Amino acid sequence: MYPYLIEEGQKCARGPPFLLLLIPSIPEETLNRDVLRRTWANETLVNGVNIARLFLLGRPSSQEIQERVMLESSNVHDIIQQDFIDSYNNLTLKTLMGIEWVSRLCPNVSYVMKIDSDMFLNPWFLVEKVLQPSSPAKVNFYTGLLVVSALPQRDKSSKWYMPLSQYSKNVYPPYCSGTGYILSGDLAGRIYKKASDFNIFPFEDVYIGMCLESIGIKISKPAGNWFIGDKIKYDRCQFSSIVTVHHFMPQELLQLWPDFTSYPETCNKQGT
Repeated sequence: MYPYLIEEGQKCARGPPFLLLLIPSIPEETLNRDVLRRTWANETLVNGVNIARLFLLGRPSSQEIQERVMLESSNVHDIIQQDFIDSYNNLTLKTLMGIEWVSRLCPNVSYVMKIDSDMFLNPWFLVEKVLQPSSPAKVNFYTGLLVVSALPQRDKSSKWYMPLSQYSKNVYPPYCSGTGYILSGDLAGRIYKKASDFNIFPFEDVYIGMCLESIGIKISKPAGNWFIGDKIKYDRCQFSSIVTVHHFMPQELLQLWPDFTSYPETCNKQGT
């Protein structure tokens, strides 16, 4: 494990949150993080439910950027960072950092959601309809946008190229798209322990699927079309009954968020 540059060891000191959001972020994207704090990653959105967020960062290329990150962290206290180069190829290291942090410093959290920063998230629907705080917390629970029978890409020119020497099987195990998946807090320690049995794999969502398959965890299939992998046009009432939609950039979120937060008064409970 890489040493922490920023650890936020007191984030769960006042008691475990119901939901912890782990959001991979690039050190330079200060403004993007600020937009998420003002929209779906706001920790106070769902009344009566303790939600926490952490942005996951690697080490930037310059000391100047690192100093800005340290200042941001000292003001907001929602960043964890380890001493590995922040790059696309190190996304698995970011996710493992978050899972290690949960297993050690927040093991009693009910649910963890790893979600990318270019997403739309409906925290009310997620908490109230999917996770249901009034019900006993699930265990061995993992759900999201299900991917089954995905084939390793053997074309060397592909961004997702996977050589036979690194993965020899013909099909990846079932997994949930890394754009946004949810796991029960009890799984964090089990995943992190199992990860030591595997070499670091460049595609973090497949990697988590490999770990979960190895420990015998079955994916919980969503009861509805709650996780949208493509971008769809914003519609307040349609989005009221969705957990995530891919490809929403910060400026788009800022524009739609004031409208979206009015949906409980303007859309019925089914979101129609």
